[in-house]
Amino acid sequence: MSFISTFSQSNQAMKELEANMKPLVDLVFDAPTDNERFNANEKLLVNLEEVLSMSKSFSYSFEGLKRISILKSPDNRFRIFTWAVIAQDGTFENFGFVQSLNENSGEYEVYKLTDRSEEIFNPNEAKCDNANWFGAVYYDLIQLKDQDRTYYTLLGFDGNSIYTKRKIIEPINFKGRSSQPEFGASVFFKERDRKRFVFEYNPETSFVLKWDNQYYENKAKQKNNPISAFFKRTNTPNIQADKNVPPDPSTVIYEQMIVYEKLEPMYEGMENMPQFFVGSGFVNGFKFERGRWRFIEGVLPRNDNPKKGLEPKRKREGSEQPMYIPNKGFKKITK
Repeated sequence: MSFISTFSQSNQAMKELEANMKPLVDLVFDAPTDNERFNANEKLLVNLEEVLSMSKSFSYSFEGLKRISILKSPDNRFRIFTWAVIAQDGTFENFGFVQSLNENSGEYEVYKLTDRSEEIFNPNEAKCDNANWFGAVYYDLIQLKDQDRTYYTLLGFDGNSIYTKRKIIEPINFKGRSSQPEFGASVFFKERDRKRFVFEYNPETSFVLKWDNQYYENKAKQKNNPISAFFKRTNTPNIQADKNVPPDPSTVIYEQMIVYEKLEPMYEGMENMPQFFVGSGFVNGFKFERGRWRFIEGVLPRNDNPKKGLEPKRKREGSEQPMYIPNKGFKKITK
């Protein structure tokens, strides 16, 4: 039997198995009772693990399971399946699998993810694995390289409960040259003990955590700016904190980074009560630099609707630099 014929048959088998799982996925999300949802989920876990363990399954897309998050690394090192079952009391329980390459054997292996988030006392500093997982449904996978090493970072959402929601910056790597996933890593600049960032907040607030192109001010250049130095010496508010006054263009950098809105308590005295945390209006971020995520305070959000009548200026033909728009921030200007 030829390779093409064998592949065609295995692809057809995958389609049939996927078709059998789709009704289970719909029950997990839509069934009216907890009993029905969790029973369907147990069957889904068994079926999906069996399918992912099949030869050549890594190349199958599972496009029919659209309600499950499926992220694959650009280098094909691994992919991760995650979803949540929502109970009638508003609590979320996360489930998933990692399908990853064993570099010693050259084969893909499957690891079931077990959500132990309620048992992890200090999640920001906990090293986790597939059996002890701080559960989330991942919506973005960032792959970056520094010298000869590749770094993977996941962005995820955890519905948690009726009291708080969470979003997570989760580094993921693999033990040695094996395929076993490890969650959390010391890749945050000047924070050796931190393994991940968990943002917990009021369920009614809108909180954005994403990988995006944004502007920020280079503080090293800002220190050499005579205007900034003057305001620092006189202990008066920095003029560049005012959105109506443009920062010095020579200090502004445009780069891809993880950005998020800083959270703050609704009222004084609630600093340790995340159920009352809401967005502050200030945007911070993390820039990848030399194998570490470096914290960037005061990201300058872009604006996609520039004020009419403002004309951009370029340093030279074909260059790219930000244009400041009063009350709006910066907009990328390209030829």
